[in-house]
Amino acid sequence: MKASKPMRSVVIAGVLALATVTAGQTAQAVPSSTNATCPSNAICLWTGVSYSGAQYNWTGGYKDLPAAWRDHSYSFIANRSGAFIDWSGGQKVCRSVSRGHYAARYDTGFGKKIDAVADTC
Repeated sequence: MKASKPMRSVVIAGVLALATVTAGQTAQAVPSSTNATCPSNAICLWTGVSYSGAQYNWTGGYKDLPAAWRDHSYSFIANRSGAFIDWSGGQKVCRSVSRGHYAARYDTGFGKKIDAVADTC
């Protein structure tokens, strides 16, 4: 059965709308319940839970976190892969993070330990 021109137009419009919504969702790994923004190809850390407080955007390479975020990165959004590093007692402890990962309450986990961010563990 051949679809009529109006029906094809409706189908094409629906596909384009779905593609637009999907593209918007993959561009940022932001949970829908927040207004937080994190640039493409960055890992964003906040000093408060639920993406509140001061924001730090990491975009690559090894970086010791600024003092305000060391041991106080209580929420994050990852728009790229990377690694969270804790230097506890001179020993390196590392947690890998992948694009799409996020946590609104990282204050009960590794967020109380993060000292640095890097590309890999």
